Amino acid sequence: MDKKNTLMQAIRKAASGLKGCKLKNLQNLAPVFKSIGAETGTESEEEVIVFVAILDRQCGGRSSALNDISDYLECTSLDVMQFVPAIKSLIAKGIFTVENRSETLLMDKRFVLCPDIFYAVIEGRKIEPVEMTEEMTYDQFDFCEAVDKLKEDRSHGNIETRKFFICVEKMEAEHAQMPLVKELKVLTSDIESRTLFYEMCYDFASGDQSHKNAVTDIDLTLKHFYDRIVSRAEVKAALTKGAHPLVEANLIRCVGDDEAKLTRKGIMMLYGDKSDAVLDSTRVEDRYEFVKRIHKLVNNLPRNVEIQHRCELREEISLLEEDNAGFSFIAAAKKVLPDFVSRLIFYLTCNELVDGDTYSISCISEFCGSRESANIRSKLKEGSHPLVKKRLAEITGGGHFDGAQLQLTDKGKELFLEEDAGLFDEKTGGSGLIEPDKIDEKQLFFEKSLQEQLSMLRNSLAEDNYRNLCNRLSEKKLPKGVAILLYGTPGTGKTETALQIAKATGRAIMHVDISATKTCWFGESEKLIKGVFTRYRHLCEKSKIKPILLFNEADAVFSKRKDSNSSNVAQTENAIQNIILEEMEKLDGILIATTNLADNLDHAFERRFLFKIKYENPNIEAKTRIWKDKMPLLNDSEAEQLASAYDFSGGQIDNIVRKSLMEEVIKGKRPTLPSLMAICASEKIEGDTKGKIGF
Repeated sequence: MDKKNTLMQAIRKAASGLKGCKLKNLQNLAPVFKSIGAETGTESEEEVIVFVAILDRQCGGRSSALNDISDYLECTSLDVMQFVPAIKSLIAKGIFTVENRSETLLMDKRFVLCPDIFYAVIEGRKIEPVEMTEEMTYDQFDFCEAVDKLKEDRSHGNIETRKFFICVEKMEAEHAQMPLVKELKVLTSDIESRTLFYEMCYDFASGDQSHKNAVTDIDLTLKHFYDRIVSRAEVKAALTKGAHPLVEANLIRCVGDDEAKLTRKGIMMLYGDKSDAVLDSTRVEDRYEFVKRIHKLVNNLPRNVEIQHRCELREEISLLEEDNAGFSFIAAAKKVLPDFVSRLIFYLTCNELVDGDTYSISCISEFCGSRESANIRSKLKEGSHPLVKKRLAEITGGGHFDGAQLQLTDKGKELFLEEDAGLFDEKTGGSGLIEPDKIDEKQLFFEKSLQEQLSMLRNSLAEDNYRNLCNRLSEKKLPKGVAILLYGTPGTGKTETALQIAKATGRAIMHVDISATKTCWFGESEKLIKGVFTRYRHLCEKSKIKPILLFNEADAVFSKRKDSNSSNVAQTENAIQNIILEEMEKLDGILIATTNLADNLDHAFERRFLFKIKYENPNIEAKTRIWKDKMPLLNDSEAEQLASAYDFSGGQIDNIVRKSLMEEVIKGKRPTLPSLMAICASEKIEGDTKGKIGF
């Protein structure tokens, strides 16, 4: 006898013994059950019994509920409950399937053999294990549809409110391992809140899934849930005030007063790893696309921003941050700027940097209320906002509401750009950095008193001494900044002194190009001069040894203040001087200013210079040493003769040496004392042999 006839014969024999058996004398069927189990993959006696009963009924074109199985076996409904685990096991194996998936009551669910299994048995083919497909699996969407069916029954008066929620809780117990149920129970212990979420999931999945438009009617849904008007009002109030557990868990959000929708987090909980099918991807390629995406989100906000729009924006950006957490600048930004709005402004300013622009603080009102926006702008201007206090950004130009711009500082650029910072490196205010190893070592000659002052200054700026000095000043609550004024006659070595001190103490020099800090554009000069000090602070922070901030020809910006009513230029110059005075007051570093015109300096600067060193034309002894150093061919007597005859500065002596070198190159003759004296005579502008020479 072939296998087909053997299996079918066994099934017929089992069916004959089971039908109307009242679950008695089953031991006589044990060998038959064993044979069927071996062929069909049914492992227990209970599985074989329900398999045979449901197959027998299905051959008659009928599906089977638990009551049908009870009638088939002629046993009580209580007796048939022992077969529920077997039915669930066969569903899990892909042997049975539920015909009416949206049915919530266990007693009303109808079971059949899966088509492949059914026809394999009928046709005598080998029964292969059926791989469970999505269509066969009872999933979260079936679950939510079942909740909706329960809701419809309740709305028709078939179930009272209390029993409605009890039924949903029983469904959860039946599907306790379903990820949606499992995760939601962790977030809220309230069955009523969970039921609302399931219903909103059903609305989303069965309606417009664009995420922008899929909404749930709050009033209608609550009317279906609750008999009592008071209960509906309480839940709605919690929803609209943001106090509802689902809102607090960021799973749903109210849209106006009458509708609610799933958040991205809620959609991701519903769809799990299939979320990408209904959600736009939030993954970006690089930091530039990240800030551009944020700019686009803000740009797409409606003109009149309401609370729900701000909530949506916050959610979108938070998810962008989470999904792109691999970019270290995002983690750094979240650490240094825990406040969301501050971080958003930072990202928007970063986007403007990429486009070569600055961020207008008037645009803050695009995503903040008018009062909050005004408060933020005021703090930015005052310097009390986290972005400014932490030196990530600075305000340039304008007032509170008239075009003030926000731009990243060097520190802000480094946080955002990281290894790309060099691509956006702009020297603020024409300030270039001169490293000490790039400075040529030169010997300078001064009269004794000046040499002593400079030796003390140089020793004070040696790193160990400088650190001790700063510590002592700090202990006594005195300003730690060291500001130095080198002033006096032109060509006497003021600038070279600054360079040689930097060389000797191992300090870089941040040299300020004064002309680059002045512009015809209103507000730009103030921006540039402030940028100089901002960049210097940043250099101090990242340098092991603090650099020197050098203002050469400082009288151009340290000059006396003028009547502000006289012209716009006077207002700008006064504003620049006020900025410099304020920055010198809080200086934590070393500033050297040189000038030939000390009388032009504003008196307010005097007390802010710790060292004030005056340079005059060198005396005869110093000039003799300069001549000998520059012209080694001169003997002591000749050098002294030139020093006595001409009251030149070191710079003028340099000019004489250069001219003599030119003559030597052109004429091929080495310089002599007479030829040098002839050049010295031509160096004078006036006819007095020993007159003062200047420029």
